[in-house]
Amino acid sequence: MKKNITVIFSLLVLLTATVQLAEAQQPAFQDDDLTPELFSLILKDEWTYLREATDQLIKETGNRNEFETTSEFHARTSKARQTFMDKLNGHIKDAKLERRVFGVWFKATLLQYDADAGVYSVKSPTRVEAPYEIPTTSCVIPKNPYVGLSDSIQGGYRQSRIYLKFDPDFKWTVARNEAIKAKSTESVMYFKVHFVLNLMLDNSQNRGLIKIVPKDMLVMNQANKFIYLKENIIQTTEE
Repeated sequence: MKKNITVIFSLLVLLTATVQLAEAQQPAFQDDDLTPELFSLILKDEWTYLREATDQLIKETGNRNEFETTSEFHARTSKARQTFMDKLNGHIKDAKLERRVFGVWFKATLLQYDADAGVYSVKSPTRVEAPYEIPTTSCVIPKNPYVGLSDSIQGGYRQSRIYLKFDPDFKWTVARNEAIKAKSTESVMYFKVHFVLNLMLDNSQNRGLIKIVPKDMLVMNQANKFIYLKENIIQTTEE
Protein backbone atom coordinates (compact mmCIF):
# COMPACT_ATOMS: atom_id res chain seq x y z
CA MET A 1 0.00 0.00 0.00
CA LYS A 2 2.80 2.38 0.98
CA LYS A 3 4.61 1.53 -2.25
CA ASN A 4 1.49 2.33 -4.33
CA ILE A 5 1.13 5.71 -2.63
CA THR A 6 4.77 6.49 -3.40
CA VAL A 7 4.29 5.57 -7.06
CA ILE A 8 1.13 7.71 -7.35
CA PHE A 9 2.90 10.66 -5.71
CA SER A 10 5.84 10.32 -8.11
CA LEU A 11 3.47 10.28 -11.10
CA LEU A 12 1.71 13.42 -9.85
CA VAL A 13 5.06 15.22 -9.47
CA LEU A 14 6.10 14.15 -12.97
CA LEU A 15 2.74 15.28 -14.44
CA THR A 16 2.98 18.67 -12.71
CA ALA A 17 6.52 19.18 -13.99
CA THR A 18 5.43 18.25 -17.52
CA VAL A 19 2.55 20.76 -17.45
CA GLN A 20 4.82 23.51 -16.12
CA LEU A 21 7.40 22.80 -18.83
CA ALA A 22 4.72 22.90 -21.54
CA GLU A 23 3.43 26.22 -20.23
CA ALA A 24 6.96 27.64 -20.13
CA GLN A 25 7.58 26.59 -23.73
CA GLN A 26 4.46 28.31 -25.08
CA PRO A 27 5.36 31.33 -27.21
CA ALA A 28 4.74 34.77 -25.75
CA PHE A 29 2.87 35.79 -28.90
CA GLN A 30 -0.10 33.61 -29.67
CA ASP A 31 -1.47 33.54 -33.20
CA ASP A 32 -5.24 33.80 -32.90
CA ASP A 33 -5.81 32.42 -36.42
CA LEU A 34 -8.73 34.76 -37.08
CA THR A 35 -11.27 35.18 -39.82
CA PRO A 36 -11.84 38.80 -40.92
CA GLU A 37 -15.21 38.75 -39.16
CA LEU A 38 -13.73 37.72 -35.80
CA PHE A 39 -10.95 40.29 -36.03
CA SER A 40 -13.57 42.93 -36.80
CA LEU A 41 -15.45 42.01 -33.62
CA ILE A 42 -12.26 42.32 -31.56
CA LEU A 43 -11.59 45.76 -33.02
CA LYS A 44 -15.14 46.90 -32.27
CA ASP A 45 -14.92 45.67 -28.67
CA GLU A 46 -11.64 47.54 -28.08
CA TRP A 47 -12.99 50.65 -29.82
CA THR A 48 -16.11 50.60 -27.64
CA TYR A 49 -14.04 50.31 -24.46
CA LEU A 50 -11.73 53.14 -25.50
CA ARG A 51 -14.60 55.39 -26.64
CA GLU A 52 -16.45 55.03 -23.34
CA ALA A 53 -13.29 55.62 -21.31
CA THR A 54 -12.32 58.66 -23.40
CA ASP A 55 -15.83 60.13 -23.20
CA GLN A 56 -15.68 59.84 -19.43
CA LEU A 57 -12.26 61.51 -19.34
CA ILE A 58 -13.52 64.42 -21.46
CA LYS A 59 -16.53 64.78 -19.19
CA GLU A 60 -14.26 64.96 -16.14
CA THR A 61 -11.69 67.36 -17.61
CA GLY A 62 -13.71 69.50 -20.00
CA ASN A 63 -14.34 72.76 -18.18
CA ARG A 64 -13.22 74.51 -15.05
CA ASN A 65 -15.88 75.03 -12.39
CA GLU A 66 -16.58 78.70 -11.63
CA PHE A 67 -15.66 78.13 -7.96
CA GLU A 68 -12.47 76.25 -8.87
CA THR A 69 -9.05 77.90 -9.01
CA THR A 70 -6.74 77.29 -11.94
CA SER A 71 -4.36 75.22 -9.82
CA GLU A 72 -7.26 73.12 -8.49
CA PHE A 73 -8.51 72.56 -12.05
CA HIS A 74 -5.06 71.45 -13.23
CA ALA A 75 -4.71 69.12 -10.25
CA ARG A 76 -8.12 67.60 -10.89
CA THR A 77 -7.54 67.07 -14.61
CA SER A 78 -4.09 65.62 -13.94
CA LYS A 79 -5.58 63.14 -11.48
CA ALA A 80 -8.34 62.23 -13.98
CA ARG A 81 -5.77 61.56 -16.71
CA GLN A 82 -3.70 59.40 -14.38
CA THR A 83 -6.80 57.44 -13.41
CA PHE A 84 -7.62 57.01 -17.11
CA MET A 85 -4.10 55.71 -17.86
CA ASP A 86 -4.15 53.35 -14.87
CA LYS A 87 -7.47 51.86 -16.03
CA LEU A 88 -6.27 51.66 -19.64
CA ASN A 89 -3.06 49.89 -18.65
CA GLY A 90 -5.10 47.51 -16.51
CA HIS A 91 -7.39 46.76 -19.45
CA ILE A 92 -4.41 46.16 -21.76
CA LYS A 93 -2.92 43.75 -19.22
CA ASP A 94 -6.21 41.91 -18.65
CA ALA A 95 -6.77 41.54 -22.40
CA LYS A 96 -3.09 40.54 -22.85
CA LEU A 97 -2.79 43.11 -25.65
CA GLU A 98 0.85 43.83 -24.77
CA ARG A 99 1.84 40.32 -25.91
CA ARG A 100 -0.99 39.26 -28.18
CA VAL A 101 -0.62 38.87 -31.94
CA PHE A 102 -3.66 38.53 -34.20
CA GLY A 103 -3.24 36.38 -37.29
CA VAL A 104 -5.87 37.31 -39.88
CA TRP A 105 -6.66 35.49 -43.13
CA PHE A 106 -7.06 37.43 -46.40
CA LYS A 107 -8.11 35.34 -49.40
CA ALA A 108 -5.51 35.21 -52.18
CA THR A 109 -6.52 35.26 -55.85
CA LEU A 110 -3.78 33.93 -58.15
CA LEU A 111 -4.07 35.98 -61.31
CA GLN A 112 -1.25 35.20 -63.73
CA TYR A 113 2.17 33.56 -63.57
CA ASP A 114 5.01 34.97 -65.66
CA ALA A 115 7.20 31.93 -66.33
CA ASP A 116 10.00 34.05 -67.83
CA ALA A 117 10.26 36.38 -64.84
CA GLY A 118 9.23 33.78 -62.24
CA VAL A 119 6.64 36.17 -60.80
CA TYR A 120 3.03 35.48 -59.84
CA SER A 121 0.54 38.36 -59.83
CA VAL A 122 -1.73 37.98 -56.79
CA LYS A 123 -4.47 40.10 -55.25
CA SER A 124 -6.94 39.84 -52.37
CA PRO A 125 -10.63 40.80 -52.34
CA THR A 126 -10.87 40.52 -48.55
CA ARG A 127 -11.91 43.54 -46.49
CA VAL A 128 -12.04 43.72 -42.70
CA GLU A 129 -14.66 46.05 -41.26
CA ALA A 130 -13.15 48.46 -38.74
CA PRO A 131 -14.71 51.07 -36.44
CA TYR A 132 -14.94 54.44 -38.18
CA GLU A 133 -13.37 57.60 -36.81
CA ILE A 134 -15.28 59.89 -34.47
CA PRO A 135 -13.94 63.03 -32.75
CA THR A 136 -13.08 61.19 -29.52
CA THR A 137 -11.88 57.80 -30.81
CA SER A 138 -10.25 56.53 -33.98
CA CYS A 139 -8.39 53.61 -35.50
CA VAL A 140 -5.18 54.18 -37.44
CA ILE A 141 -2.77 51.96 -39.35
CA PRO A 142 0.82 53.24 -39.52
CA LYS A 143 1.89 53.84 -43.11
CA ASN A 144 3.41 50.72 -44.68
CA PRO A 145 3.71 49.07 -48.11
CA TYR A 146 0.96 46.46 -47.81
CA VAL A 147 -1.92 47.20 -45.42
CA GLY A 148 -4.24 50.21 -45.52
CA LEU A 149 -7.39 51.57 -43.92
CA SER A 150 -10.09 53.01 -46.18
CA ASP A 151 -12.90 55.35 -45.17
CA SER A 152 -15.98 55.79 -47.34
CA ILE A 153 -19.74 56.41 -47.32
CA GLN A 154 -21.94 53.73 -48.87
CA GLY A 155 -25.71 53.78 -48.85
CA GLY A 156 -25.62 56.76 -46.53
CA TYR A 157 -23.49 54.93 -43.95
CA ARG A 158 -19.89 55.64 -43.12
CA GLN A 159 -17.62 52.60 -43.36
CA SER A 160 -13.98 51.86 -42.61
CA ARG A 161 -12.21 48.78 -43.89
CA ILE A 162 -8.76 47.21 -43.62
CA TYR A 163 -7.45 45.97 -46.96
CA LEU A 164 -4.27 44.82 -48.72
CA LYS A 165 -3.22 47.81 -50.81
CA PHE A 166 -1.34 46.20 -53.68
CA ASP A 167 -0.90 48.52 -56.65
CA PRO A 168 -2.50 46.93 -58.54
CA ASP A 169 -1.32 43.40 -57.64
CA PHE A 170 1.20 41.77 -55.33
CA LYS A 171 4.23 40.53 -57.27
CA TRP A 172 5.21 37.20 -55.76
CA THR A 173 8.60 35.89 -56.88
CA VAL A 174 8.23 32.13 -56.85
CA ALA A 175 9.73 29.11 -58.64
CA ARG A 176 7.55 27.51 -61.31
CA ASN A 177 7.08 24.22 -59.46
CA GLU A 178 5.92 26.08 -56.37
CA ALA A 179 3.60 28.25 -58.48
CA ILE A 180 2.04 25.15 -60.01
CA LYS A 181 1.54 23.62 -56.55
CA ALA A 182 -0.08 26.83 -55.31
CA LYS A 183 -2.38 27.01 -58.35
CA SER A 184 -3.56 23.44 -57.79
CA THR A 185 -4.75 24.42 -54.30
CA GLU A 186 -5.91 27.96 -55.07
CA SER A 187 -9.12 27.53 -53.08
CA VAL A 188 -7.10 27.36 -49.86
CA MET A 189 -4.42 29.92 -50.77
CA TYR A 190 -4.39 32.93 -48.45
CA PHE A 191 -2.41 35.89 -47.29
CA LYS A 192 -2.02 35.87 -43.53
CA VAL A 193 -1.24 39.16 -41.81
CA HIS A 194 -0.15 39.38 -38.19
CA PHE A 195 -1.30 42.48 -36.29
CA VAL A 196 -0.73 43.94 -32.85
CA LEU A 197 -3.08 46.46 -31.23
CA ASN A 198 -1.82 49.50 -29.34
CA LEU A 199 -4.40 51.44 -27.28
CA MET A 200 -3.39 54.95 -26.24
CA LEU A 201 -4.50 58.49 -25.54
CA ASP A 202 -3.64 61.46 -27.75
CA ASN A 203 -3.26 64.06 -25.00
CA SER A 204 -3.15 66.98 -27.41
CA GLN A 205 -6.69 66.26 -28.61
CA ASN A 206 -8.17 64.19 -25.77
CA ARG A 207 -8.73 61.43 -28.27
CA GLY A 208 -8.44 57.68 -27.87
CA LEU A 209 -6.34 55.93 -30.52
CA ILE A 210 -6.23 52.29 -31.55
CA LYS A 211 -3.11 51.65 -33.59
CA ILE A 212 -3.59 48.55 -35.75
CA VAL A 213 0.01 47.63 -36.51
CA PRO A 214 0.75 44.98 -39.20
CA LYS A 215 3.95 43.08 -38.39
CA ASP A 216 4.36 40.59 -41.22
CA MET A 217 2.56 39.03 -44.18
CA LEU A 218 2.62 35.42 -45.33
CA VAL A 219 1.50 33.64 -48.48
CA MET A 220 0.34 30.23 -47.37
CA ASN A 221 -1.91 27.24 -47.77
CA GLN A 222 -4.62 27.59 -45.15
CA ALA A 223 -5.40 23.87 -45.10
CA ASN A 224 -1.95 22.41 -44.42
CA LYS A 225 -0.34 25.63 -43.12
CA PHE A 226 2.49 25.43 -45.68
CA ILE A 227 4.21 28.83 -45.91
CA TYR A 228 5.37 29.87 -49.37
CA LEU A 229 6.52 33.37 -48.44
CA LYS A 230 6.97 35.54 -45.38
CA GLU A 231 7.72 39.26 -45.47
CA ASN A 232 8.16 41.57 -42.51
CA ILE A 233 6.09 44.75 -42.81
CA ILE A 234 8.17 47.85 -42.16
CA GLN A 235 6.49 51.08 -41.15
CA THR A 236 7.59 54.00 -43.27
CA THR A 237 6.14 57.03 -41.45
CA GLU A 238 3.46 57.56 -38.83
CA GLU A 239 -0.03 58.26 -40.09
